[in-house]
Amino acid sequence: MAVGQRYPILPIPWLPEHTEMIPAGVLTIGVGFRVLNEEISKEYLDSVGYRRADAAGRERTYEGQDGGVSLHVLGPGRDGDLVEYFRLDCFEDEPHYHYVYNDERAQDRVFLDPTLEGDPLEWALERVRTRLPDVLRKVGAPELADRVDPAAIAAALPAVRAAITRATNPQVGS
Repeated sequence: MAVGQRYPILPIPWLPEHTEMIPAGVLTIGVGFRVLNEEISKEYLDSVGYRRADAAGRERTYEGQDGGVSLHVLGPGRDGDLVEYFRLDCFEDEPHYHYVYNDERAQDRVFLDPTLEGDPLEWALERVRTRLPDVLRKVGAPELADRVDPAAIAAALPAVRAAITRATNPQVGS
């Protein structure tokens, strides 16, 4: 079942230099703090040749700025390189997540309703803890889903939480 908004492009890539990688069995969980604004959005969209249009066909722009902790669920792609399968952007104003369909080079972006889901970061951590095999099957990686070790995910979560603290408070651990 399709949910959210489908885009025929991959999400803006994670920034390795601003992402702490936590091993979690066959998966890796990346933790970083992201800021999204028109300049960043437009630079990426131009680089992939994607134009956002409003109902009248005019180019649509991203208004304002948003940011927060991002959790990147990464694993081996078909060629063995590390690729992103799921991203949870726990942004201040518009928390959302991305199902990443690497074979299709597409994504579904789904907004959270904090009234229903509560704290976006806690919601995201619970999804990482409990739903990754289902997510991986949804995005076309059933073989990877079968190799997910729930115990390895659970064992990685304290390190993920510590990385979140460092991402949101750079003085911690420095």
